[in-house]
Amino acid sequence: MLLTMASLTEAPVHGNMLQQSNPKLPGLDANRITPAINGRSLLGVSCSGVNSCPANSVCESGQCSCNLTYFAHNGKCYKDEIFLRQTTTRIDLIELSMAIWSGHFPLRSDCTSKCTQEPDCVSLLYNMADESCDLFNVIYDSDDRGDIDYYWVLEDRGNRWVPESCLNLSTCSGIRTDGEYWVYPTVTNRRRTKIYCHNLATEPSPFITLKYPNSFIFHDGSNWIKRHRQCQSSIQPPLKTTEFVKVKIDIESMVVNGTDYTFTSLTGSKPIQYGYAHDCNGEIFRNPCPHFGTATIDTRGTGLIVDPTVDFGLKHGYEAAMKNFHRSVYGQISFTCAGWCGICGPISGPIKFKHSMDFISASEAQAVICHK
Repeated sequence: MLLTMASLTEAPVHGNMLQQSNPKLPGLDANRITPAINGRSLLGVSCSGVNSCPANSVCESGQCSCNLTYFAHNGKCYKDEIFLRQTTTRIDLIELSMAIWSGHFPLRSDCTSKCTQEPDCVSLLYNMADESCDLFNVIYDSDDRGDIDYYWVLEDRGNRWVPESCLNLSTCSGIRTDGEYWVYPTVTNRRRTKIYCHNLATEPSPFITLKYPNSFIFHDGSNWIKRHRQCQSSIQPPLKTTEFVKVKIDIESMVVNGTDYTFTSLTGSKPIQYGYAHDCNGEIFRNPCPHFGTATIDTRGTGLIVDPTVDFGLKHGYEAAMKNFHRSVYGQISFTCAGWCGICGPISGPIKFKHSMDFISASEAQAVICHK
């Protein structure tokens, strides 16, 4: 049964609880506590009097300190009210080595209070058997069949949350450096997804970084050695090939934008969109007859696969068909298009991604935590 920490404690968990009520609890790392004056978190900004400090802070002893119930983070004061939901998972889905803080507390409430005090804490493990407390800056996947029922994850209704998109990430954090980030798209039920955020400083756009070759070939009449001769065994180069290093997606639907060629390597003059192949070397019934239009999709290592409900086949053509189709549960799809001429690709709708069984380490992307 899923429980919220708000219902367990009869109140939302506030960021100053541990600092005010439990200053000497065992396992508390004093070096990780925000310095304070009279219970107020210091901003690290000098001041000279009234109205000389940022919002939600006051000037005390020449230093700006946050108002009570607020905490200091990146030079600002935030009022932290977080809600944690208990869930079930498996130990192999959690990386204890990636904990941002580990220690021991006699009570679970002490562990949750420590989480609120750590501005980047969004999930925690509290094992009552050994009183261990581990805090994380990412939310690992749940698994109702797992044997770990002492995992708590952040809910959306507090003052701390994880970003749903690159735009959300940039807006809440002010980050302007492109790179790999952990994003929690709504359409994936807020599952942790590794996204390359491009153009963060101007128009943030989400891409998936592909670790293995994803290449698509467009063979046409320009590749004929002899004009209008079917089933030629060799070609006139170049064979037009588009290889995607990153592929753009719509973060709200996880649908692939196959015609964005920002991160592609192109051989020849004509690009072909992601997931498609074109061939013009001979009618499908002729044998022997080589065909050069091939497609290779490989999403291994991304944590994503092409949605299994997406079917592939002949889009259109003359005496054409898709052949040699292969699809693995690990994210590999390949096929050959054959015809005089023909183009093959997704026939049941656009290509869209969904989460796979791959486990992707939290170390492969940067965690960003948002605060109101």
